[in-house]
This record gives sequence, C-alpha cells and structure tokens, in this order.
Amino acid sequence: MILEKLKLKVVKQINNAVFEVSNAEGMVFYWIDHPKAKALIAKQGAHLVSYRPNPGKETLWLSDDSQFTRGKAIRGGVPICWPRFGNLGDESLPKHGFARTSLWSLDETITREDSCSVRLSLNHSSVPGIALTCSFTFSNQLHIELETKNNSQHEFEFTGALHSYFITDVKKLHIGSLGTQYFDALSQKVYVESEGFKLSKETDRIYLQSAANNVISNGEHSLNIHHSGNDSVVVWNPGEELANKMDDVSDYSQFICVETAITQSPVCLAPKQSHCLQQIIS
Repeated sequence: MILEKLKLKVVKQINNAVFEVSNAEGMVFYWIDHPKAKALIAKQGAHLVSYRPNPGKETLWLSDDSQFTRGKAIRGGVPICWPRFGNLGDESLPKHGFARTSLWSLDETITREDSCSVRLSLNHSSVPGIALTCSFTFSNQLHIELETKNNSQHEFEFTGALHSYFITDVKKLHIGSLGTQYFDALSQKVYVESEGFKLSKETDRIYLQSAANNVISNGEHSLNIHHSGNDSVVVWNPGEELANKMDDVSDYSQFICVETAITQSPVCLAPKQSHCLQQIIS
C-alpha cells in the first residue's frame, strides 16, 4: 500500500473517506479510502500521487527514487504544470511553472456512496487576482479538472498541462488516436507518423491533431484517457540514456506520460473569464 511505501502516518480524519497524513519531513497528503477507489494527493502541488480504482490496479507510475521533500517536484503521478508548460512563455518563471511545488489549500471534500471528491486551490503572489483550483473525483473513473479564473482587471495568459505518468511496459506499448502530426521537441521539427505510434530512444512529442480520447494499451491492460480544454497531447518518456542521468527516475521502461496540454498558443483570459483543463481516466 502507498501509505506504507512512503511511510505516511495518519494525522486526522477529515470525513468518512478522507484522511490527512504526513511523512517524516512534515509534508502533508490527503489519503482517500473509499469503497470505489483509493488515492493519495500531496498538498504540495495538489499532486495526485496514486489512484487505484476498486476493482482494479494502480494506474499511476511513481518513481522509487522520487524525493518527497518540500520544494522538490514529485516524479510520477499527475504533476500540474502551470502557468507555464516547459519553457514556453514567461522566462521569469521556472520550467513547468510554480503550481507543482507550491502549497495548495484544501477547500472541500465530498463523500458519496459512489464517489469521493476533493478540491484544492492556489492563490499565488506571482499572479495576483488569478485563482487556480483543482478538483478530483474518484470512483471507478478518475476526473481531474484544473480551473483558472481571472479575478483581476487585466488579461491573463498561460500554458500548462496535466502531466500524467501511467504504468505500462514500453516494449509492448501502443497509444491510439494521437493523430499523425507531431512536433518533436528534441529536433524542433514537425513529423508525420505514417506507420503508427512508436517510441524513440528518447520521446518528447507534442501531438497537434490528437482525438479527444486516447487509449493506452500494453497487450494485457488498457486505459482510456479523455482530454478537454487542451490544444495538444504531449507524449514523453526519457529513454534509457537520459533516465540514467536523472536522479529521480527509477525505471524508464515502466511508464509513459500522456499529457493533457496547452502548448500551441497560450490561453488568454479576459477579466472574470475562466478556463477548465480536464482529464478523465477510465
């Protein structure tokens, strides 16, 4: 169980299915223990670390070498990249933005017979007047909704992604409905994938014409990923050579990132407007 793996201890019970837990360093997490699903969310980054539907197996990959320390991004699960994806946009912001390493606030938990919902929010001094909320609904499906609301008097632009890491076997991996055209972030060129999906030694691609639903399969198990509010789908795996240079990737062959992303052009929100980036996993 993930609690034992990360050596987490229960601090208090929030409702009949949600518990506050923490590690030895004082990092706070929210453990969801519901008949339909079990999950773990880190308060830092509103980062979904684990999701296991019942019946079902763990869906999200988590590196054995991930460092659960304050201010350090967690390797695996579902990092929230916001208000910047990669190195796009405002160069004063860190790569992938600050949402994934900031402390969020727990706003609401709702437990029903067939599901459990948790909502967290972030109001960051770097973007005054901008409210960010992330809502999770756990059942035999996982719904993630990242909402950006502009409460300021000025336009606000952002890019971002739900940077999900899924358990798979890369040797047997297939991803359907990505479309044929992708931008390769390594070569900085656009390619047409005429023979179907294949991983490279290092894969960092932005699919420009993906369908709203992708199916990840490895011959034994499949997942359906639904995207909305995005303009692209990012597929990433570091491959063996790069993974060996990274101090927090335990095994590149056990995961694939399929990301609901905003990369082609920033979302521009007028005052009082909002935007929702959503991923549904089933």
